[in-house]
Amino acid sequence: MNLKVINSYTTKYIKPIVLSKGDIVKLGKEEKQEKWLGWIWAESDNNSGWIPKQIVKSEDGITGIITENYTAKELNANADDILSNIRELNGWLWVKNIRSGEEGWIPKENVERIIES
Repeated sequence: MNLKVINSYTTKYIKPIVLSKGDIVKLGKEEKQEKWLGWIWAESDNNSGWIPKQIVKSEDGITGIITENYTAKELNANADDILSNIRELNGWLWVKNIRSGEEGWIPKENVERIIES
């Protein structure tokens, strides 16, 4: 599905957390805002950042094991950019910019679906 950026977005984190399947992380606070529910703060040996709860398995809520490769890389996008939607998690979309080929996360609220006629 193709999307059009309706509100420009600029990356909030210069050095996003990158995790591999099997990595162990220390878990922190969970996001409380309704539109971002499902995200949890995680700390690895070399970085920290928000990760989707769907990719972490935890027995105690303090530490967790990552169940799939993940990057928190966000995508800078300008209004009217056309994106291809790859994955949706907790109010965010993993997308590919059709023009540049660059991939990353963008808030779902910043885009609208292109209706093809």
